[in-house]
Amino acid sequence: MRASSLLNKAYSFIDERTGVKEVLHRSLDEPIRGGSRWAYVFGSALLLLFVIQALTGIFLTMYYVPSADHAHASVAYIQKAVPGGALLRGLHYYGSSAMIILLVTHCTQTFLFGAYKQKRELVWLIGSVLFLLTLCFAFTGQLLPWDQEAYFGTKVGTSIAGEVPLIGRLQQRILLGGTEVTSSTLSRFFMAHVFLLPVGLLLLSVLHVYLFRHAGPAGPFHQRADHRVDPFYPKQLFKDSLFFLFVFAVLVTVSTLAPAALGPQARPGSDFLARPPWYFLPLFQLLKYFSGPLTLIPTVVLPGLIFFTLFLLPFIDRKQERHPLKRPLATTALALLLLGSGSLIFLAKHQDQINPLFSAQLRRQDDLAKKFLKTEFRPQEVGPAQVSGTTNVHPPKAFVETCALCHGDSAEGNELGPTLLGVTEKPNRTKEDLLKILDNPPAYGLKDPMPESFPGLSDDDKRLIVNWLINLNNADSVSLLEQ
Repeated sequence: MRASSLLNKAYSFIDERTGVKEVLHRSLDEPIRGGSRWAYVFGSALLLLFVIQALTGIFLTMYYVPSADHAHASVAYIQKAVPGGALLRGLHYYGSSAMIILLVTHCTQTFLFGAYKQKRELVWLIGSVLFLLTLCFAFTGQLLPWDQEAYFGTKVGTSIAGEVPLIGRLQQRILLGGTEVTSSTLSRFFMAHVFLLPVGLLLLSVLHVYLFRHAGPAGPFHQRADHRVDPFYPKQLFKDSLFFLFVFAVLVTVSTLAPAALGPQARPGSDFLARPPWYFLPLFQLLKYFSGPLTLIPTVVLPGLIFFTLFLLPFIDRKQERHPLKRPLATTALALLLLGSGSLIFLAKHQDQINPLFSAQLRRQDDLAKKFLKTEFRPQEVGPAQVSGTTNVHPPKAFVETCALCHGDSAEGNELGPTLLGVTEKPNRTKEDLLKILDNPPAYGLKDPMPESFPGLSDDDKRLIVNWLINLNNADSVSLLEQ
């Protein structure tokens, strides 16, 4: 009894100074017209998922270094060395996709129920802006791991932004901080992802909830009389909680069984085949059907038309009818949009699979990424020039584009491939042997991820690579190998 009395006194003390009882009363006793429903769980799940993203994001920023030199190593450290780091990064990684899925589902349910009508125009309008901000979150977060997929995916995305008439080049330079994806780009994306967008999303979410509470739930879309009203607590709160626990359990399971993707560090000069995340694949696929000036259709005209209609929908559709079957034009347009987006995603995946060149390259990239994740974390190694500073060890362009991904920019080796420093000291590694290896690696017992051949290398390129490896300063090689 004494403990209960103390808690009651403490609660009363806090309530007198904060009014928490009134806040809880207004929150939990909100009337829901037509009673509680499973169709209403998506909004609450989105809000809680944003909290999960914020909490895991705070954890990640404790270790993350937003520079091109150390970003990838810091993410690899989180993934491979920090206790629980792989799980928390997985929650953040897969949580971004879950937010988009739930957001699309929530918007679809709101649209079908006609819940943007009856003085709820501002609720819908703010929700549409939140949709755009969520996509911006996904886009800015893609670059932060600074692996191959992140770098080249961002390069493609910013190049599309540059195609917008009049302001395209300007907004591309603002995004990049120049003309190429560099450390400046990474810093800008990091600042937008961890500060600007969260502040905007938080403020608009509060406004969205306030406007929703002010307007009240729309209730069932059917016209028959339904006078049943349930308070938010306990039935709707139970449904919301159970659904969110299900979403959270799925995220934990997926994050555990399939750790968040992380490939080798970005190599700007490599021939990486970039593919956007699944939620941007419809736009990517549409670009295949338009060329030249017509690229404006999928990059500017169509997205602009969709979001313009989305924003103005409550002001365009002024009829009181809310039943989806009695709004055939609106319901058909929504079905076409969802089916069209799904079909474009399927086509993009299918065409990559049936194209032998693309499928082989994508499979190789995927294998390299999986192998990188399986290797133990090793602190960043410095290259030969950083060790001794005595020799000009700038590699030929052909080495950077072909070999650096697995063997390091300066042949120092990394998680995917061994060092090539001092390679000529090994048996059967003369200049002639190295040239033959580039012609036929399997003949020397070299297996995956070493390719079976290098068709993109000319004989001159092969000689340049081999001569550069042979002429690497022996002192540099010894110094690095002793690290």
